Amino acid sequence: MVTPIKGKLEELRQLQKTRAREETRLEKARKAASRPATIQAGTASTVFSQEDIALFRQTVKSVTPLPQANRYERSAIDRSRNEYFQAKRRQAEGAPASAPHKPAGKPDARAQKRAAQPGNAGRRIDLPEGAYVQRADSVDLIKKLLSGQWPVAATLDLHGANSAQAAERFDRFLHSCLEHRVRCVCIVHGKGYGSADGTAVLKDQVQSWLKNLDAVLAFAPAPENMGGTGAQIVLLKATETA
Repeated sequence: MVTPIKGKLEELRQLQKTRAREETRLEKARKAASRPATIQAGTASTVFSQEDIALFRQTVKSVTPLPQANRYERSAIDRSRNEYFQAKRRQAEGAPASAPHKPAGKPDARAQKRAAQPGNAGRRIDLPEGAYVQRADSVDLIKKLLSGQWPVAATLDLHGANSAQAAERFDRFLHSCLEHRVRCVCIVHGKGYGSADGTAVLKDQVQSWLKNLDAVLAFAPAPENMGGTGAQIVLLKATETA
């Protein structure tokens, strides 16, 4: 038979054990909270419990890897060899903003250099009105360009812009296209119906800017369903990969 005094002592010992366990638990929690919360690769077992890890593995058990997709792996562009990016860097460093677009007027040094290349000098180029090719031996680019061999991937509409605004938008547009390796674009400059004297002011400027870019292989007036003489279809060089 258990006496009342003995029962009281047993309860006291149980309370002491419970209190000791609780103090131990609190001390461990305090030490854990004081440690820096850094998670390193390969330490999932120290961050998650075994139950969490088992649950995750059970959840993804039926997941199968996707087959190898024919995706385009984009690599960094070597901007040090790209004339457009070099001109933008010089401009950012304080150099006069002379490129990538220049006003029409003086002969283009690049055009003179191309004319001096073997096979270009004295060679007559038969092109549609308003068309341009960088090299005399690439006249067939115009036919391929207008036949849709290179689908138009981006369009710039300059309606409502003055010369300064058009130049800025032209720069940003071509910069983006070259960076993303876009080959064929359409630049809409309008036919001049909204100008004061009814002339297409931006048309000559856009064509001049395009001719002064080495990245432009060819351009020609767009088909009627894309703007006709109020727009240009432009073929850009394939950007070199790093």
